[in-house]
Amino acid sequence: MVGILIAGAITFFFPDDVTVWANEHRFLSMLVMLAAGIPMYVCATSSTPIAAALILKGINPGAALVFLLAGPATNAATINIVKNIFNKRALAIYLGMIALCSLFMGFMVDLIYDVAQIQASAVVGQAGKIIPYQVEIAATLILTLLILYNFYAHLRQHGGHAHANSSSSH
Repeated sequence: MVGILIAGAITFFFPDDVTVWANEHRFLSMLVMLAAGIPMYVCATSSTPIAAALILKGINPGAALVFLLAGPATNAATINIVKNIFNKRALAIYLGMIALCSLFMGFMVDLIYDVAQIQASAVVGQAGKIIPYQVEIAATLILTLLILYNFYAHLRQHGGHAHANSSSSH
């Protein structure tokens, strides 16, 4: 849900002319996405809608892939574990290889899009136009009810344990 909220904020707040800058500065846009992805604590599930929103705003697909690869692979927990289990040198090698591999794959994706003459922002989100609006509303309501049910069940479970523990200690 956090990824969807961030994607919504990106879609709303990012300027629409990012396309020109991203296409003129592909390597720089990949470096920006690498710098944004490395320190973020973002899982693959959260990073996907963020990358899709960035592509809709005009970021080249290679830069979005760099974010998708570098973000989940270099979150704060992983960095801390690698540093504690191994050492700072191993951490530097780990981060360097993630960065190099992400940038290489980003270049390859951009090359594929260029050769195939596909505009990524024109392709993203097209599958949703197949689904009728009534089905989208029904799915939204069902998802909302499931989230609320899960939240309520979670509250009951923790409330029930707290009550059971306090009564058993008497």
